[in-house]
Amino acid sequence: MLTRPMTREQIRQTIAAIPRIRLAHLPTPLQPCPRASRDLGIDLLVKRDDLTGLAFGGNKTRNLEFRMAEARNSGADVLVFGVEVSSNSARQTAAAANILGLPVVLVLRGRPDTAVDGNLLVDYLLGAEVRIVDLPADADLDAEVARVVESLRAQGRRPFNLNAAPMFARASALAYLEALLEIQDQLGVQADFFYMCSGSKGMAGLLLGQRLTGESASIVAVSATHGRGDPRAVTARIANETADLLGLADVRFTLEEVNLTTEYVGEAYGIPTAAGNAALLYLARTEGILLDPVYTGKAFAGLLDHVRTGKIPRGARVVFVHTGGQAALFSFSKALMAAGAGAPGRK
Repeated sequence: MLTRPMTREQIRQTIAAIPRIRLAHLPTPLQPCPRASRDLGIDLLVKRDDLTGLAFGGNKTRNLEFRMAEARNSGADVLVFGVEVSSNSARQTAAAANILGLPVVLVLRGRPDTAVDGNLLVDYLLGAEVRIVDLPADADLDAEVARVVESLRAQGRRPFNLNAAPMFARASALAYLEALLEIQDQLGVQADFFYMCSGSKGMAGLLLGQRLTGESASIVAVSATHGRGDPRAVTARIANETADLLGLADVRFTLEEVNLTTEYVGEAYGIPTAAGNAALLYLARTEGILLDPVYTGKAFAGLLDHVRTGKIPRGARVVFVHTGGQAALFSFSKALMAAGAGAPGRK
């Protein structure tokens, strides 16, 4: 067991042993939200990880620093990555691959007639080789990516499968362990709550940071997908694997320690909700901060609901981690206009 907290500098020195390539503009700002704070009766701050700088930024840029180092060190001459067609991760991965001078094949689950806008448009602008595959479920993507990898290998290429790489999940946890240290540096006082849109990996990093530093704030993950299995168990496993990677085998987590809700997913991943769209409009019109309808809008809707229901008490200091994704706004213009984007806003 960890007998006493580590200092932030000790943690950073431990992380420094992991290979990485600097890609992100860090530290990202921690923005006070005075108008929303007065309205909600809390002290709200937004960690602007939408400003990490890589092809519109977002949370994935942090973890790509570790994942791209792993890929480069493997001797790969082409990267292969499989995600949903609307993925923010695909966009940032394609940009990172360009910085390394490596071609990337994006295997994207979607319909062949998917409109070329939002993240998909940026994928094409970045020059990625895009293969859209119509698959029944996201679980089928791994097999499709493996087929693409084998096909490239048969052509004499040296492909690197980003989905199957050891750092895939651990890099996200490392990234948000570091992000928590940044927030602590910037905040200077104790927070009461951290909220983040996460299905497992980023949340694992915040939990690890909480344990290592002795952070007392409650950490809440609001998932935008139901995922596979119990996301709390997945989060705990990733946190444990990342602790092992850092040589901290005595630091262990169980699923009972993970406060993660799927209550705000709505119909399914990638389908906006009325509450999420309303939350998006609220923050845009009080603080000029744009969220997205797939991830952060739903997460902020969870935060607002927790304020209304008293789960977040009046006067609490709350940090919302903005994970980016605004490119998706342009894929949902009709839904957002119907939600009130065309009506005059509050002043």
